Amino acid sequence: MADPSESTESMREIAITLDVYDDIFSDFDPRPYSQRELSEDFLKEIGRRYMENKKGRFEVRFTIPSSQCDPKAEVLIKKRLREHFSFMVKRETENINKTKHRGYLYILIGALVLLADTYFFFMFHEESLFYQLLSILLIPAGWYGMFTGIGKVVDEPFESVEKKALYEKFEKANYVFLPQEAV
Repeated sequence: MADPSESTESMREIAITLDVYDDIFSDFDPRPYSQRELSEDFLKEIGRRYMENKKGRFEVRFTIPSSQCDPKAEVLIKKRLREHFSFMVKRETENINKTKHRGYLYILIGALVLLADTYFFFMFHEESLFYQLLSILLIPAGWYGMFTGIGKVVDEPFESVEKKALYEKFEKANYVFLPQEAV
């Protein structure tokens, strides 16, 4: 439900015309609306429309012929939409956490490799051929681990963070079904 104190200018609308409720769902999934997978085409379309207009709250308005209107089905569809986007939020949160965890692991390994190089420096002295060969391998490996880890922590989860924000918006969106004749 929209906050009454919120201006109507900040509320955005995504309008989708349906022939039947099945247009929202995958053609290959025969289960009832409460369990059915959403159509990839539907998800791409609402995602594309959202990307055009990211600011503020929004609602998704479905228009459907009056002869196809079924309030009970609409309740199930709204619930299924929210469940789907809730699941996607959780999945993206897991992806972000896994990527950052892997990044921190790379940073740790890189730091340990650099510490090992420092240890070998004191053990074998700088003039040792063994140390020089080992250092040629350890220093780039250590810095690679550090920089790769920082990249995973800072840059890589960015796409997942954006997807998560998109899914959170759709999880909280207001879904409205209207007969086409009323529009």
